[in-house]
Amino acid sequence: MKITGTLALAALSAAMLGGCVIVDADVRDHGWSHDDDGYGYLYGAEISDRGQEITILVHSNGCTERGDFDVDVDHRGDNRFNIGFQRIEKDYCKALVPEGRRLAWTYEELGLPRNATVLIINPVGR
Repeated sequence: MKITGTLALAALSAAMLGGCVIVDADVRDHGWSHDDDGYGYLYGAEISDRGQEITILVHSNGCTERGDFDVDVDHRGDNRFNIGFQRIEKDYCKALVPEGRRLAWTYEELGLPRNATVLIINPVGR
């Protein structure tokens, strides 16, 4: 009898532990909020050491491309620029891309001088 009770307790414990998966799916439109400024979250951003390229890491369902974003360049004077990335097209694909997608723009494409000081105004998070 003692073995049956132990087996029952082990089975009950396994059943209880097997159901303990919690998924927090409260994500703002796949990482992009639509606040007044329109600049959604980036997973990350990087400006090359030599000041030639800006790379952003964004949420993607597999079909995200550079053309899905508007890039706002605001000259703040004295070679200082604020850059904001705004998603204008949603990614309706169904691929699982948890690492996101890297997208890059050169300073030349954005009309920035090589020695510009750049501030990315999008929040960073997941």
